[in-house]
Amino acid sequence: MLDKTQHLSDYDKPLTDVAQSSFTLPSYLYTDPDVYELEKERIFYRTWQFVAHKESFQKPGDYVTVQICDQNLFVMMGQDNQLRAFYNVCQHRAHELLPPGRGNVNALIVCPYHAWAFSQEGLLHGAPRATQRPGFNKSDYSLKQARLEMFLDCAFVNLDESAVPLANVASDLEADVRVRLPYMDKLRLPTFGLLGDSTIKAGWKVVVDNYVECYHCDHAHKDFANLISMDTYQHDTFGLWARQVGSDIRPDNTAYKLDENAPVMHSVFWYLWPNTTFNVLPGSEELNVSAIRPLGLEQCEFTGESLSVSGEFDQQRVDYTNDVLMPEDISLCESVQRGLKSKGYTQGPIITNEERLGRGEHAIHHFHRMVQQALAE
Repeated sequence: MLDKTQHLSDYDKPLTDVAQSSFTLPSYLYTDPDVYELEKERIFYRTWQFVAHKESFQKPGDYVTVQICDQNLFVMMGQDNQLRAFYNVCQHRAHELLPPGRGNVNALIVCPYHAWAFSQEGLLHGAPRATQRPGFNKSDYSLKQARLEMFLDCAFVNLDESAVPLANVASDLEADVRVRLPYMDKLRLPTFGLLGDSTIKAGWKVVVDNYVECYHCDHAHKDFANLISMDTYQHDTFGLWARQVGSDIRPDNTAYKLDENAPVMHSVFWYLWPNTTFNVLPGSEELNVSAIRPLGLEQCEFTGESLSVSGEFDQQRVDYTNDVLMPEDISLCESVQRGLKSKGYTQGPIITNEERLGRGEHAIHHFHRMVQQALAE
C-alpha cells in the first residue's frame, strides 16, 4: 500500500478547510489500484448503501440484490413481512444463491450448485445427504445477515455491524426531503418496469464530483440550464449530504415540454455520502433514487429506481434524461477519468463563491474532505 494513502495531507497543493483557498484531491487518488482497495474497506464496507424502495417488496419472497464492490448481498421480505439483508452466498461452497436483479422466491432459496435450501428468513431448511455427516446441525449454517435500515422509505444495508444508524446521522436529510416532497408517501413503482441504468467508464469519485457541482451546467448542459435558471440555482452542504435546488423554472425551454401548471415547478438533487442520490426534475410528482456503484477502479454504474405518484412517467422527460442529460454527463466523466492519468495534471483549484450558488464547487470540496477523512482513518 502506498505510504501517501496513510498521509493524505501530503499533497503537492493543500486540501484545506476553506473551499475558496483549497485544491482538489490529487489525481493518484483516482487512478491508483491500492487506493481503490483502501476505499472498499474504509468507505464502501462501512457506509450505508441504497438497495431499493419499499415498493420493491410487496409480498414474502420479494428480493433485490446489490453488489457493493466485491460483496454481493440481497434484501428479502420474509413470511413474517419483515425485510432482512443477507450475504448472497451459500454456506456450503460459496456459490451465489440468487441471480443479479430482483424477483420472488415462492418458498425456499435453493442454491444452484448442490441444492442447499434456505428459508426466506435465512435458515437452512435442507441439505442433501448432509445427515451422513456426524454432528451436522442445520442451525449452524444460517445465511449471514448484514445491517439493514429503512430510510426515506428505502432499504439501506451496511456491512459494518457497529455502524451508526442513518436515522441518527442524517435525520436532517430525511426531514428536508419530506418537507420538499409532500407526495413522498404516495410514490409507487411504474406499471411498465424500471428505467435503465448507465455504465460509465470512470471511477465513482469522478461521477460524484460531476454530480455535486453545476459549475459546468451553463456550458455542458445547455438544455438543463435553459430549463432551470442558473442565476438562482442554490447549492448547500450539510453533515453527510448536499442539496441543489432550482427554483426558477422555465416552462418554455429546450429540454422537454413542461406545463406551466405542473404540480412540481422546481428541481432538487440530494447527495448522501458516499454514493446515493435523490433526484427531482420539474413536471409530475416523481422521484428517482440512485446509487453511483463502483464496478472497479475506473468504472461504475449509475443505478436505481424511479417512482411516481401516478405509477407512470412523462415520456418526454424520460427521453431527455436518458438520451441527452445522462449521455452528456457520461461523456464528461469518461474524459476526466482519462485526463486524470495524464502526466500533465495533478490537482486543480476549487472554484466557488461566498453566496454558495450552484455555479460553484464548494460541494466538491465538501465531498473531497469526506473522502480524505475516510481514507485517513
